[in-house]
Amino acid sequence: MTTLTSDDAIDAPAWTIRPEQPIDLDQIHDLHRAAFAGPAEAELVDTIRTGAHFIPELALVAVTGDGSVLGHVLMSRVELQPSAEDAARISVLALAPIAVLPPHQGRGIGSALMREAMERADMLEEPFSVVLGSPPFYARFGFVPALPLGVTGPYDVAGDAFRVRPRPAAAVTPGRIVYPPAFSGV
Repeated sequence: MTTLTSDDAIDAPAWTIRPEQPIDLDQIHDLHRAAFAGPAEAELVDTIRTGAHFIPELALVAVTGDGSVLGHVLMSRVELQPSAEDAARISVLALAPIAVLPPHQGRGIGSALMREAMERADMLEEPFSVVLGSPPFYARFGFVPALPLGVTGPYDVAGDAFRVRPRPAAAVTPGRIVYPPAFSGV
């Protein structure tokens, strides 16, 4: 295995974004293991994909012409238990995870995957999306801190890294995000 440094030149292949396909699954698993230096996120993707919360049109890959997967993003449904007494849970979206192969990071692949995922999410009925991640990165895509909007969840201790992005013209209902069990291992 060759280790690349920032001084190594890597040809930037042309890529396109499309929904993931069955032929991509092994590459997606390996990509998440490489990007996160461990199995947790790869296993999370595999578990979400087989569950009731999976949304195929929000599982996107950046691929080269030869089918090599350079990046992946996944959004799935989670629930919000509104703060209002006796209010029924509502479905919202969770972005997790997003990854780009380390040698191809910093080339706009992650940003392009985010833009496409957000455009597709905006066409669905869920009023907002949540994410746990880098505030400067996610702010570029409309994610704001969740707590000032009254949205709490198991990641409150992360402060501003726990973020919400409302769908255009949709209200953010205050409440607590309830993640499926798959998220507890990450």
